[in-house]
Amino acid sequence: MVTGLSQEEAPPLPAEPAPPRRRRRRRLTIWIVVAVLLVIAALAAWIGVRGFLARQELNAALPAAHSIQHAIVAGDLASARSSAVTLEKHASSAAALTSDPVWRAVEIVPWVGPNLTAVRTAAGATEQVASRVIQPLVGVAASADPRSLAVTGGRVDLAPLIAAQPVVAKAQAAFHGAEKELATVDASATIQPVGSAVERLRTLFAEATPAVDAVGNGAKLLPAMLGAGGAREYLLVAQNPAELRATGGLIGSVALIRADHGAISLVAQQAGTSIGPWTEPVASIPEGPTGLFGPLVGRYLQDVNFTPDFPLAASTASRMWTLKNGGTVDGVITMDPVVLAAVLHATGPIALPSGDTLTSANAVHLLLSEVYQRYVDPHQQDAFFASAAAAVFQRVAAGGIDGSALVSSLAAAGSSHRLLIWSAHPEEQAVLASTTLAGGLPISTASTAGIGVYFNDATGSKMDYYLHTSVAAGAAVCRADGKPTTRIAVTLANRAPADAATSLPAFVTGGGLSGVAPGLIQTRVVVYGPSGGLVAGTTKGSAVDSTVSGTDQGRPVAVLTVTLAPGEQKTVEVDFLGVKQTGTQVAVTTTPTLPGTGSTPDVGTESTTGSIAVDCAGGVK
Repeated sequence: MVTGLSQEEAPPLPAEPAPPRRRRRRRLTIWIVVAVLLVIAALAAWIGVRGFLARQELNAALPAAHSIQHAIVAGDLASARSSAVTLEKHASSAAALTSDPVWRAVEIVPWVGPNLTAVRTAAGATEQVASRVIQPLVGVAASADPRSLAVTGGRVDLAPLIAAQPVVAKAQAAFHGAEKELATVDASATIQPVGSAVERLRTLFAEATPAVDAVGNGAKLLPAMLGAGGAREYLLVAQNPAELRATGGLIGSVALIRADHGAISLVAQQAGTSIGPWTEPVASIPEGPTGLFGPLVGRYLQDVNFTPDFPLAASTASRMWTLKNGGTVDGVITMDPVVLAAVLHATGPIALPSGDTLTSANAVHLLLSEVYQRYVDPHQQDAFFASAAAAVFQRVAAGGIDGSALVSSLAAAGSSHRLLIWSAHPEEQAVLASTTLAGGLPISTASTAGIGVYFNDATGSKMDYYLHTSVAAGAAVCRADGKPTTRIAVTLANRAPADAATSLPAFVTGGGLSGVAPGLIQTRVVVYGPSGGLVAGTTKGSAVDSTVSGTDQGRPVAVLTVTLAPGEQKTVEVDFLGVKQTGTQVAVTTTPTLPGTGSTPDVGTESTTGSIAVDCAGGVK
């Protein structure tokens, strides 16, 4: 049709309608998008609600966990069982809320997934501990807890502990399985609330580990070690911290203890000076300790523990005993008067044949100072020590004391390295090796340098009663290759009276027999560095008389000799270059010493390690 308008002026023709199929496809796409959005919203709501509920359940579980801990410590097993039921209920609910297929499917979603995985893993670990660890352990707590062991008429009833062994072993394995599962969570990939909750749970696990392992290892070791399978004989070695050795002190006396189906008896006692010496080492002493501490380690009982390697010292002492007395030694247990003072907290005061009353307050002073003032003859001193040891043993064996207080005191002594145990039975020693009772050399990890600081008396005296020590440590990465430098500072102070040379007995001062003038304290400070490292530098100058370095079992070692006059204080430092680590933490093990003031230290107090900065710009010593 002709309109009279040009092509440019003509209005546009209407678009042809879309084919029906295309319209249907477009509507379908819209509905799919809407459906997906609705599904996502539903999933988000599902996950959100279940996550919120799971968080509530886990928050409700925490008070129950704390209640169980307090109830068991207090011996209130009824409350512990009730709290265990509550804990399992909340933990199981949290685990169920976070383990359904929907939750697991969403874990593959970026950013969201790691958070959901962390929550599920935390809930699962908590549920496993609640159902497979706490519930079973609470059920056998009355018989499995070493604190419940009581000596009655010289005998410990081992039957309940033996019966509990399978339950305790499974619970210990389940706990460490849950601990490993929780360790797989990368908290850094989660949002702050989730990461914080995971770290808090890890802390709770870490705090519970010593208690779980104490029960597990105790149930595993005690029946056999107390003679359930036949008589055992052990050396009970008394260390004297007034004359320091690396593991705690000179061996003053030795007692032979027999355990037979739970019956404990004192078989024999001997002074340390009555055993040996030998002209040749009684056992094969490795080159490391021999080079660092001399040949006496294998020849004199009093010197076997110049090395801080307690298993080596104990096995050597065992060999010396059998060479002199015959028989078979199944293990060595060592303790000092500080441990004895803690035992006296449980037993109460004990009357001695001398007329003295031995108490927790006076044991350290009486046994490490007053006895030397009272008796000049070493044989009289030995007789006094023997009578005191026998009196305490008889009191403990008689029973009727607070078993919980006794075992708690001994456990505290183990944590501060004043109580050490070595077993001649390899399978038992393998269990002990993982505990604080083992007294092995320090162990380094991927993030932490294991350092040892030990003290050996070089005065030939009992002057370490007046020695005060402190240790500080620090580490920094100062090299391009990432290897850390670890610095150890050791401060020693002689707190003896100014007139010690004349006011103290010659047996205490040493009388100059070892070349050290009376009143002075000469100490060999032994510092073990991290495995695979090397000694990078040590203090030079007047603070140190001499320095020796070497290696022991792959660890660098520096030995610095320091001499102090009464009232004098010196600080020495050692730098180690370590192997590359993921962190710069430092864990220090030290010889348990005395305060130097005559007071009794708390048996459970480990030597405090202070902090020291490593100035990379300043270089090493």
